Amino acid sequence: MKKNLSQVISIALHPVFIPIWFAIILFNSGYFLNAFLPNAFFKSYIWLLIIIMVIIPTIIILFSYHLGLIESVHSSIPIERIKILLIILVSSFILYFFLKRLHIPIFYLLPIRLTIILTTLLCIFSSFMNVSIHSAGWMNLFTSLYILQYRLIEINIFWIIVIIPILWGLAAQARYVVGKHNRLQIFMGAFLGIITGLSVFMV
Repeated sequence: MKKNLSQVISIALHPVFIPIWFAIILFNSGYFLNAFLPNAFFKSYIWLLIIIMVIIPTIIILFSYHLGLIESVHSSIPIERIKILLIILVSSFILYFFLKRLHIPIFYLLPIRLTIILTTLLCIFSSFMNVSIHSAGWMNLFTSLYILQYRLIEINIFWIIVIIPILWGLAAQARYVVGKHNRLQIFMGAFLGIITGLSVFMV
């Protein structure tokens, strides 16, 4: 029962959805440009994230699995994890450069840009360690929003100090309970998330 619940939590809090959460929080922040952009922009942006960063990579991964190009979508084998991460990385790059060509303000590119940085780090570290991607993703979101708040962009502090830490804890514990990661791998994921989040200072 406990493992089944943890599996459900792992899926619900999968890091592939984090850019969408990030975008929704940014759109509801006090960033001044939010007031000047039409609702159609926000809806289109969210749909692009869902289609290009969630649906298309999922289809490619499942198709690759059925073709035998990927042995398992839950594998801890380095090369299998890296294959999946590379699919996500390529999808993120495509969306990033597409939006950049449309001259979208850099603020709105943050969810994608940070995904690219974090996925690149995860590809590197996954070659020798089964780093927790869940832990990395949620800690990246926490660190990024904390820094944006520090830089005087009004973000609901309840997200930063309550909701996201709880979600990170739930995701990390779920991965530990189902036996996918040990504590070192979870904390290494959190470390990579923090490092990625700190890159917001360079924006």
